[in-house]
Amino acid sequence: MLGILIVLFAFMFGGMLLIVVFGARRIEDELEERARETQEIRAQAARIPRFFVITQPPAPRMGPLDDAFLGQLQQYLDAEQTCANEFVLQPSIESLYRASDKTLTTH
Repeated sequence: MLGILIVLFAFMFGGMLLIVVFGARRIEDELEERARETQEIRAQAARIPRFFVITQPPAPRMGPLDDAFLGQLQQYLDAEQTCANEFVLQPSIESLYRASDKTLTTH
């Protein structure tokens, strides 16, 4: 009787072990198949001609700055800072809304 139980236990344990091994193998095969399908789809997508193709990131469209413009910008910022300092020292409605004497123009 004990021999039959041992054989039955070994048969059940071996069967369960085979189920786990083959289940894991099936899952790995499915993952590999999905990865293969994904690679095929990406390869097909790479071969499709595209209408909008971005070959490189957009570069800033600013031209070279000259020293005259930078000097004018510095003077404008200094005048605005002076107006801000006057408002901080003596706050009033007139000093708040008063424009600086400098205007920023481009050429």
